[in-house]
Parts: sequence; structure tokens; C-alpha cells
Amino acid sequence: MSAEPYISSHDSALFREALGRYAGEACLEMGAGNGGGLSVLSKRFNTVAGTDLVRPSMDDWRAGASFLLADGASCIRNSSFDLVAFNPPYLKEEEAGDAAVEAGSGLEVPKRFLREALRAVKKGGAVVFLLNDQADPAEMRAICAEGGFSLRRLSSLRLFYEELSVYEATKTEPGATKPT
Repeated sequence: MSAEPYISSHDSALFREALGRYAGEACLEMGAGNGGGLSVLSKRFNTVAGTDLVRPSMDDWRAGASFLLADGASCIRNSSFDLVAFNPPYLKEEEAGDAAVEAGSGLEVPKRFLREALRAVKKGGAVVFLLNDQADPAEMRAICAEGGFSLRRLSSLRLFYEELSVYEATKTEPGATKPT
């Protein structure tokens, strides 16, 4: 596993832009990486927590956010957050390698993160995540449907080598966390 967090790029910028649409009481960013998402969320939520396998290298997330050295939402209670967000490792790999940047051959990491996020989000909350075009949206939609969530694509960015998309999973309930 890499000892350094992933360096922000196009995916992180698209993800942070999407996160800026949300506000509420409490949020969690799984796989917080360099802390860029935490810095956006800490301006829009009262309680902000981030988890990752490595400690963030940037300091600007520290204002208003807590950080847990943990894998995904493994240490988080059910139904704890209004918003759960993640920009996971999403590159398919044939062999086991660096868990900080590789998603596994069947995108096991993003699927596990999605299941954990759906468990950790409060009723009426939202799960926001980013994937590239290697992911099958129908497969992610099926995972959401198992928990009673619907999935929609919020935004996308076409690069010369891939398309990045930000998705939102929600249950249709009054008082749901909505983009502002």
C-alpha cells in the first residue's frame, strides 16, 4: 500500500464541485485521501469526518473536520450521516497491488464503499460518489436498489482517456439531503 495519499486531479475537482451542492448537519467522506473533499464539506456541514488508509498530506482539511485512520466506513455506526461521499480507487487491476489506488479486477473497492455508504447514511440522506467509465452503472444501481435507494448521475467529464461521472444515491423520503 502506498504511504502517500492520491494527488488531486480532474476526478477530485469534479468530485469537490459536486460536494459543494450539499449542506447539513453531519457528513462522512470515505477514502478522504489528500483532504480536498473535507475542506469543501467543512464549510457546508456542522460535523465532518473523513476516513482513509493513509493520513492526509494537506493541512487545509483540518479546519472543522475530524479524520479517522480507517478502511471505508468499517468503524462507523449505521445511519450516522446526512451525506456519505467517496471518490474511491476506480481503476481495474488484474493482480492485487496498492489498495490505496486500485479498485480490484471486479471493482470490489467501489462496490464495498457503496454498500458501506448506504449503511452509514441516515434515512433521507444522500450518498455521492465518483466512478469512471470502467464501472457498470447498472451494477451500481442494483446495489443501491438492494438497500431501497435510487441512483442518478449528477455530472460527468469526458477526458481523452476516460469519462468520469459523479452519482447520487437517495431514498425518496421527506426531508432528504438535497443539493443547495
